[in-house]
Amino acid sequence: MHSSKDLFNFDQCAECQLVFLNPRVALNKLKNYYTSHYLPYRGSEAWSKFEKIVEGSQHKLDSKRVKVVKNIQTLSSNPLILDIGCGKPSFLKACQQKLKCQTMGIDFSDEGWKGQESNYSELDLQVAEIKDLPSDLQPDIVTMWHYLEHDYTPLENLTYLKSIAKPSTTLVIEIPNFDSTSRKKYNEKWAGWHTPRHISLFSPNNIELLLNKSGWKVDKLVTYGTMNPYLLYWMSEMEEKGIEWDKNMQDEFLGFMVGMVQFVPKKLMEKKSSLGIMTIIATPL
Repeated sequence: MHSSKDLFNFDQCAECQLVFLNPRVALNKLKNYYTSHYLPYRGSEAWSKFEKIVEGSQHKLDSKRVKVVKNIQTLSSNPLILDIGCGKPSFLKACQQKLKCQTMGIDFSDEGWKGQESNYSELDLQVAEIKDLPSDLQPDIVTMWHYLEHDYTPLENLTYLKSIAKPSTTLVIEIPNFDSTSRKKYNEKWAGWHTPRHISLFSPNNIELLLNKSGWKVDKLVTYGTMNPYLLYWMSEMEEKGIEWDKNMQDEFLGFMVGMVQFVPKKLMEKKSSLGIMTIIATPL
């Protein structure tokens, strides 16, 4: 999702099979890859006359994520939900509306909500890093929807989150699964690389190693998630096509929808064969 034709290198650990970007983009240059043209920041507006349809799809995704949060534990009165890498904070807004909770979202940039502050005026949104969070925060739920793969220091940040958590805090992580059929199908064109924004590409065994080392116990790990894995397939197809990601996307809408319908039989099997996403539920050790 960037017009640059730069090439980047990934290495793989021979022991745990973690795949990681090496070398990484310097932190002071990273914002060049998270501009206002970045499709997740553009959201439904990128699809022009199909904006309302895409907006409805985002609402459904947010509702699925709220349901995950609601189902993982009995929430206390007025719980605090912390979303790391909140981007466009529609998920937090849905939490506030449906769960009557406190909400806090952090991201390293405000591109996801800049110019729309009035839509999110009741949310606590901050341009911040995990290490900036108060040591006495004690969130009830911490969510990372496709954040951890972007994190430059995941071990340190997960360890710090453990230190500010309550014994009952639940951590929800959704990330791409490197050990998946979509990655094997598309190889270097796989959208899960998302180069150079994705720093680490996890598989089930090494994400559990990381969480255990940082003080978390994996209670549940499934090789599917709230995000429709078709998106990874579609984005990979667009990479093969050489699409310009900052263009008006309405010309791609019909093909996107036809492909989604054709993908339904494959999606029905996602619980038996990982199509590209995995979800981890963890609690403090």
